[in-house]
Amino acid sequence: MAAASRSSLFQEAAWAMGGTWRLLLGRPEARAFFDFSQRGLAGSFIPLVIATVVLVGFIGAGSAGQTGISAAMQIFILGAIATLRFSALRIVLPRLDALHAFRPYMVASNWASAILFAAMMAVTFGGVFVAALILGPASGSALVEMVLALWGAVGFALLVIEINILRIVARLGAAEIVLALAAQLFTILAGLYLIGQIFQG
Repeated sequence: MAAASRSSLFQEAAWAMGGTWRLLLGRPEARAFFDFSQRGLAGSFIPLVIATVVLVGFIGAGSAGQTGISAAMQIFILGAIATLRFSALRIVLPRLDALHAFRPYMVASNWASAILFAAMMAVTFGGVFVAALILGPASGSALVEMVLALWGAVGFALLVIEINILRIVARLGAAEIVLALAAQLFTILAGLYLIGQIFQG
């Protein structure tokens, strides 16, 4: 079960899915399912980038005309959010004497985000297809409600996993977890506000 034994990205992905599931359940052995080496860190960005681009391509591009935000800009915003999150933690963790946890956090968070993005797409399109077959063509509002409920469930799962990454992988205490989450939230909101001001101006 050693992380170093994984020799390919596909093997790492299989292990990471097991680790993400265990993080959702809050199980301490989840740490053993991720490769925290420098190579593992670089590899964890590959599925995250792919999942983000595919997610925007399937979901974001269709809303580009309604929101006025292009698919490329949506990808940029998601990338900015990830950068802001990690930047906030890079500042906070040394003050908590936990800088050693920065790389493991990034690896686990990247894989978990990529896996949940993929799950969101699979659940959305699979659920919509099945519901359309069962409910028929007059099921538009019901499908929208179902999709929103599914996205809400995935979002809640991501929050639980992020908390457990901080608890199990970074090994932070309750107060430190609250501080880390608050720092990320503040940084993201401030960054998005600045991005909005730049493009409005």
